Amino acid sequence: MRAAVALPLPAAPPDARTAELVGALDPTFLSLVGWDWDLGVFFYPRAHPVLGIGECDVVGCDKGFERTGPLCSGCRLRWNKSGLSLAEFLGAATRYNAQHVTQSLCRFPACGRPWRSPTAGLCQNHHYQRVQRLKVSVEEFLVHPLPIPLAGFGGCEVAACNRYRVSATSPYCDAHRQRLTKARADRSFDEERWRLTTAPVSMGNEVSMRGLPRRLVAELLYCVQERTANGIKTYGFWLRTLCERLRALRCEDLDGLGDPLASGLRGQTATLVLTMRKMLGRLGASPEVEARKDVWDLAVFGFGGTANFTRIHQSALREATKLWAVDELPRRRGKSVARALQAKINAMAELSQSLRFQREDGGHVVALLDRGDITSFCTGLAFRAEAGELSVYQWIRTARSVRAVLNRWRTLGLTARGQVLEGLRADFVMGAEDIPDEPEDSEAGKDLPDEVMRELCDNLDLLEEMSGVEVRVCTEILIDTGRRPDEVCRLPLDCLERDPDGSLVLLYDNHKAYRLGRRLPIGKATGAVIAAQQERVRRRFPDTPAAVLKLLPSSVSNPAGTKPISGIWDQHRSWVKALPDFLVPIQVQEDGRPVTKMLPFDKSRIFPYAYRHSFAQRHADQGVPPEVLKELMDHRHLMTTQAYYRIGQDRRREAIDRVTALQFDRHGNRVWRKAQGLLDSEHVRRKIGEVATAYGVCREPTNVAAGGQSCPLRFRCLGCEHYTTDISYLPDLEAYLADLLRSREKLMSAFEADDWARSEAMPSEEEIRRVRRLISRIRAGLDNLGAEERAQIEHAVSTVRRGRGVMLGMPSLRRIGQPLPDVRPRRSM
Repeated sequence: MRAAVALPLPAAPPDARTAELVGALDPTFLSLVGWDWDLGVFFYPRAHPVLGIGECDVVGCDKGFERTGPLCSGCRLRWNKSGLSLAEFLGAATRYNAQHVTQSLCRFPACGRPWRSPTAGLCQNHHYQRVQRLKVSVEEFLVHPLPIPLAGFGGCEVAACNRYRVSATSPYCDAHRQRLTKARADRSFDEERWRLTTAPVSMGNEVSMRGLPRRLVAELLYCVQERTANGIKTYGFWLRTLCERLRALRCEDLDGLGDPLASGLRGQTATLVLTMRKMLGRLGASPEVEARKDVWDLAVFGFGGTANFTRIHQSALREATKLWAVDELPRRRGKSVARALQAKINAMAELSQSLRFQREDGGHVVALLDRGDITSFCTGLAFRAEAGELSVYQWIRTARSVRAVLNRWRTLGLTARGQVLEGLRADFVMGAEDIPDEPEDSEAGKDLPDEVMRELCDNLDLLEEMSGVEVRVCTEILIDTGRRPDEVCRLPLDCLERDPDGSLVLLYDNHKAYRLGRRLPIGKATGAVIAAQQERVRRRFPDTPAAVLKLLPSSVSNPAGTKPISGIWDQHRSWVKALPDFLVPIQVQEDGRPVTKMLPFDKSRIFPYAYRHSFAQRHADQGVPPEVLKELMDHRHLMTTQAYYRIGQDRRREAIDRVTALQFDRHGNRVWRKAQGLLDSEHVRRKIGEVATAYGVCREPTNVAAGGQSCPLRFRCLGCEHYTTDISYLPDLEAYLADLLRSREKLMSAFEADDWARSEAMPSEEEIRRVRRLISRIRAGLDNLGAEERAQIEHAVSTVRRGRGVMLGMPSLRRIGQPLPDVRPRRSM
């Protein structure tokens, strides 16, 4: 039973905003927290999944714990001082029991005074009468004919307090009477102000909002209501501290608090104020109203983040950019909308800054803007890029963004009569010639070497230990499937299916391209990881329907398991930093000789998206055709896929130099025995003077000119003097020999065909012999190398084959519907 002192809150004149806030409060929520406008106390329900607090394990303690159990903060402090174990403390004598702060009325019928203590159960007068005079038990006292009910003394006159007075001589409750005695030691003490601003007696599951203006109370209730609806915890000690600070500063609303840090708030309580202000700003907001502001809250438009237009100094250009943004937002989707939009706004801010310094009028007169201003802007960008203030990428991105916005202004009709840009000249535009050319990409791909992948897979247990099982499972799925991190994080619980042939399929949504219900064949090991995670989620959220559960539920603000983890970037970065250096073989020069050494790999190149590049690269290395790889990567265009396994020219040139040292003609003779490296002209000649065949290269001029489609020998390459091969084609030659032998055996078996057809189709013994001899010579050349040289050659072969995009379609492969192989280097499960 709690006190029920109902002192009316200070009356305030009604206003539209307060009425709007009160109207937005849900009666169900108010009932949940036991809200009464006259009482003014917010009660935390014990069993609620978001607002609930645990019960303290100390017998008789009426407080609860909000974060760390099983003791409340007061009992935990006493336990720490006691020096006892937890079990000993919980079973100890009375001196270790909790101090009770709950106040309720005397158990004697109709008595209006508060009890002396929960143990006594009676007010001070009745307790004295029972113990000293009647000397009976409490039960006997309650039915004894002698005692009579006593009138109460009223409520405590501290504005925030809802407790009873304990005597007629003091207008305060016992706790505030003691505080007053200490406060009066200050000569400047103002009792009236103290009465209005002092804090109430702290209760474990109560937050007093008494003494606060009605509008401020409505704001707090609305914000806690919205946070609760979104599954966000609002701890009682946060809200209690905030209310005490608002009361002490006599604030009328949350905005009156000013800067939370300057007002004395710290940590999560200061953050709570900022999030509450965002929620209040969104109440009653609309895109039309928000679009008139210079700083937008994109939540009003259905996105996260903000958009800031304040750096565009010219009012006409700023308003035009806002109109462009209003038109642009409906076509955007995903989590990076705010970042992409702000990048274009910042580009327009660069143009605004250029106009501000280049023109005498600062660019405010729209009708005077012309081509010269565009030229000055482009020149400024080029100068800053040359000076190192801008990267080439930033230069190109800024120029493209400005061009897009300027062109869109005109298509939106903003230069027409009566519009914001009326009078803007037609030459105030940027053309394609104003955009600098992109630099040639000569860097290696972002895939991770096999040595790095092996170390990462071997240390997944450490990742789970540091960041939890969800982060580990997400990383494993990224490695195995090559999906985008956002796609894996948002996987539903029921994301695993089987095709009719029993193979496993991953169901996911391609949010970037807005392609929903995508299917990806996966291996059994990946399926086992997902199935185990599904079981964990079902055990953790047994009452939530599976249709709304996420495979990787967030541990924050997610009582029902319906919210996915937001990402693993920070956890992944911390994990990689905690691992020892990754050593990979790198060729260096010592005394003029190439030597392979194990050197540390740059850890900054190990990030979640790199697994997608590695997925594409290893499948390209296995000979997956580009069109199949495009489907596996879920790309719309083949050019996008090709960028994922592109190889830099330096690595390709080094590999070619090594491979050509083991180059052979059709008879198996070394044709470049003394080659130490290719001149630049030779590399160019290789590109324009040869064409790839299935098992080497052809240098016959007419066939090269025809792109390999004009071979008079019908691809009998081993009988042509224009044909050469090298060690990088050894797997293809071996596969070709196996095909020839299989075809011969099949044709020699019982196969119904005319003799002439069988003879034409039968592989010749000479061709088989030449292939065998060629393979033998290549293998002999490889066997003659030392261990270090052999390792270098094998690495070079891998590099050359990786960059041989035209040959990706040669091997015969499984159909795309079949499951992918388990390509992770090694597992630790």
